[in-house]
Amino acid sequence: GHNGAGKTTLFKIINGLIKPTNGSVKIFNNEINSKTKKKIGYIPQTNKFEKHLPITVKQVIEIGITAKKGVIKSLSKQDKELITNIAEKLDIQHLLNTPIGKLSGGETQKVSIARVLVQEADIILLDEPLSNLDIKSQQNILKIIEDINCEKKTTILMILHNLELVPECCNKVIAMENGEIIED
Repeated sequence: GHNGAGKTTLFKIINGLIKPTNGSVKIFNNEINSKTKKKIGYIPQTNKFEKHLPITVKQVIEIGITAKKGVIKSLSKQDKELITNIAEKLDIQHLLNTPIGKLSGGETQKVSIARVLVQEADIILLDEPLSNLDIKSQQNILKIIEDINCEKKTTILMILHNLELVPECCNKVIAMENGEIIED
């Protein structure tokens, strides 16, 4: 859909960030609640970090594990290996100790994708995940998305403007206009 069609609003409703004006949303046959929210990984359309924020790329990625395990739990050896593996897949391993505010838009997008991937969510919502990325990085991200979908059978919902970038593994495309589905 065009800008303002309601795509991002729909994702915020699915993620429980805003309430629908009518009807309801169920995830795995349950109304949205704190338990179902933990099963959802979400990358918003924009990921802006304060330039002087004293947090590293690695710490931002660790937030995904915290979303899954809780704040009190410490990172296991497997968690640390998962972070390293995903950082390597996304070609950001060299940035792990870099302050998040020092990254380019494309690098920040990759970090946000890494944060969601380490969460190992059952549903992943990707709002314009290819924005700010060069063509090679777009292809790399699409390959990773396809691998996750095929290997883990993760449900992935993605907002894209360019239909040429829809991954081959995609089994449904929906077009929206004025908050309504116009084509399915």
